[in-house]
Amino acid sequence: MHSSIIDYCLSAFFNGVTYVRPKVPTLYTALSTGVSASNVSVYGANTNSFVLNKNDVVEIIVNNDDPGKHPFHLHGHNFQAVVRSEESAGFYIGNETFPKVPMRRDTFMVRPNGNIVLRFRADNPDKYLLSTSILDLLADLFIRVWLFHCHIEWHLSSGLLATMIEAPISLQESLTIPPSHYQICKDQDQPIAGNAAGNTVDFFDLTSQNLPVAPLPAGFTARGVVALIFSCISALLGMAVVVWYGYGEIGARDLATTKATVAEITAGVAEPQHGEDKGGSLHT
Repeated sequence: MHSSIIDYCLSAFFNGVTYVRPKVPTLYTALSTGVSASNVSVYGANTNSFVLNKNDVVEIIVNNDDPGKHPFHLHGHNFQAVVRSEESAGFYIGNETFPKVPMRRDTFMVRPNGNIVLRFRADNPDKYLLSTSILDLLADLFIRVWLFHCHIEWHLSSGLLATMIEAPISLQESLTIPPSHYQICKDQDQPIAGNAAGNTVDFFDLTSQNLPVAPLPAGFTARGVVALIFSCISALLGMAVVVWYGYGEIGARDLATTKATVAEITAGVAEPQHGEDKGGSLHT
């Protein structure tokens, strides 16, 4: 994770990439870019997109490189956890024995500084719930774009998210977006076609795509060096003024006032207060 240089919010990432919402929703990009929809580039540099073929068996290896717990969730699928390490096991190195019947869930927690290996088939809807006679028909009807993300909300909003795009060419042939959905986007000035940057002419031109805030620099920038130098100069000048004022002569008026004040204090200490006994003895 790293801190941004402007708002100091933490940013999370997969493979060094922080998710940033594209100008065009990924589903609409998949539907409007023709054959280019199979090229992951059209979905933007910061959407962590993966284009999957129909019925691909997909393996996701998650290495948790921080001391926090992360419950990862995949929309549209129940995946298998073929490996889940203990805490502080480090990165996955591929030396584990897979179980004969892996645990199957839609959310798995990755332990602190541990790893997990997940597998699923890009066949939504689920093969295990459908007969093979109608599977292909339903798969063509319901193939979608799915998100894989940490289920801790502020981790999700920090960019710990990836996008699984299943069979986009088949999606173009089978899915129709209701006009009311497009109208919602239009009401919010949200583009509904083109690549991640909203370019409908050159799908590989992402010049104006949304990008994350730059991370804090590792050292001083030129502006930081200049600011430090002038801060030091100001501090030295301030101390010099204090020393100069301290060593300066006191004016005649200030000197007379100071002497009078000292005399009053001295007289007050030397003379007992009215009614105070000047001596005392203890009687029994």
